[in-house]
Amino acid sequence: MTPYELTNNQRKYFGLSLVSDDWDKVQLSETISVYYQGDKVVKILNYNLGYFERDTDIETKQRQILLPKRIKGKEQKLTIAKILKIKGSGIQFSGSFQGGGIHVYDNKRNLFFIKSFSEDGAIKNYGDIEKWITSYISKTSTNYFDWLNNELSQKRLRVKIKEGDIVAFKIMHGQYGFARILFDIFTQRRKGDIVSTNLYWFHPRSLIVAPYAYYADTLNIDIDKLINKKTLPTLCIFDLEVYRGEMPIVGHKPLSLKEKLIPFPDKPETSITIPYTKTDIEKFISTNGAENI
Repeated sequence: MTPYELTNNQRKYFGLSLVSDDWDKVQLSETISVYYQGDKVVKILNYNLGYFERDTDIETKQRQILLPKRIKGKEQKLTIAKILKIKGSGIQFSGSFQGGGIHVYDNKRNLFFIKSFSEDGAIKNYGDIEKWITSYISKTSTNYFDWLNNELSQKRLRVKIKEGDIVAFKIMHGQYGFARILFDIFTQRRKGDIVSTNLYWFHPRSLIVAPYAYYADTLNIDIDKLINKKTLPTLCIFDLEVYRGEMPIVGHKPLSLKEKLIPFPDKPETSITIPYTKTDIEKFISTNGAENI
């Protein structure tokens, strides 16, 4: 018996497919259930590490055999392991009890566009997921579905990155922190410019960024004022979130000599994303101030 499931009303707020009356729910194991529309798998529910719901489009023969997507492909017996390896075709929602929080992912664009934050509280059980969703829905604006439909209509991006770009990263729903790209390791490695430096030991698809002691509830900010803010300790992050548009570029200024001298991270560690929270930024501002003198 599955312990938890989103309602159709909740699914609407995340862009998930709504469960139709003509879908059949089948439990494949203690932790995996699927919805069939006819012989097609259209949704997967996974309770292994929390609650995971993925929209999908998997054609089968009599719900026993996986049909190939390519002409030269071969039919395979339907197993849990095989269907879990197949990438989703739409949106997926995950609520992880292993410290991952809540994330809503768009498989079409390969990016997360809704997520929980540390200030929202930990996600440790299904009650926490329900509490977070209730709070999230209660805070949505009157034009929320315009925003959501616009998100879902976007195409996959391949953003060109330059040193000096200013990127935004989410610190709460509707609030953003900002960071300066100081160094693009991928580009510089291709040029052969960092072979003899300690930057060579960072992951090749990395960016050195300096987050500012500043946040806002809009992406339309004064870039000239922003670059005069103090910066938190620099980080090395993967470039994927910028490349795919999850971390949008909001401006560009050539790096000044002073900015080029900002100390880089002293350990060759690359983070998936910028981990600084709203609390981190506020704490830094209260201790160090925000403006450079």
